[in-house]
Amino acid sequence: MKKKVGFIHTTPATIGMAERFMKARLPWTEYVHVYDGNVKVENFLSPIGVTSKINLLRWAVTAEQLERSGCDAIVSCCSLMPRATAYARQVVSVPFVQLDAIVLDRAVEGYGRIGVIKTTDYVVPYVAEGLKNRAAALGKKIDIIFAGDSTALDLFNKGEYERHDELVLTDVRKLADSGMDCVLMGQIPFGLMDEKLKALELKVPVLYVGAAAFDWIGSLIGLSP
Repeated sequence: MKKKVGFIHTTPATIGMAERFMKARLPWTEYVHVYDGNVKVENFLSPIGVTSKINLLRWAVTAEQLERSGCDAIVSCCSLMPRATAYARQVVSVPFVQLDAIVLDRAVEGYGRIGVIKTTDYVVPYVAEGLKNRAAALGKKIDIIFAGDSTALDLFNKGEYERHDELVLTDVRKLADSGMDCVLMGQIPFGLMDEKLKALELKVPVLYVGAAAFDWIGSLIGLSP
């Protein structure tokens, strides 16, 4: 039987991104998408750094439903939901992971001075927490520097993707030239910029959700590309 992966989304944009990478990296698997825009609304109504109880419950209920539907792994595609993923992981018996987890792992394992691109302050506590927890587990000291323009997120939400990408790429170049060991793209939808990020000729590596994240998903279900 084919392996099956369930993806949980809070923005439609990541559905297409996951489809593209799954077809390219894990074409022999089945997958299902669940989209709940109410989660995103609740996230941005809550104080920065707070994961509401209702969103914890939504993630747990959705994960349990996906497991019952036959999913061998479940993937959270929202950068603001790592705490909800950890909470919901307790109610399922299959791997339930953040799509950006492998990217954060590699940032901490390989680099000390990490520049993070963000287009909303809402993501800062979650990325910082994820990086610091990983560094503490390794007994490693890291420096985290956040940069980015919230105007870019407004453009993204309006569907003005080209202008969004121009602003983000400008910030990536500036951050890369400021003495960072690497640039971490702190939001999962940055994977939509895969080709543009590959085309940058920078002196430091740029880490973002891309092929490596989906290869990692394959390894979780016993497959490789």
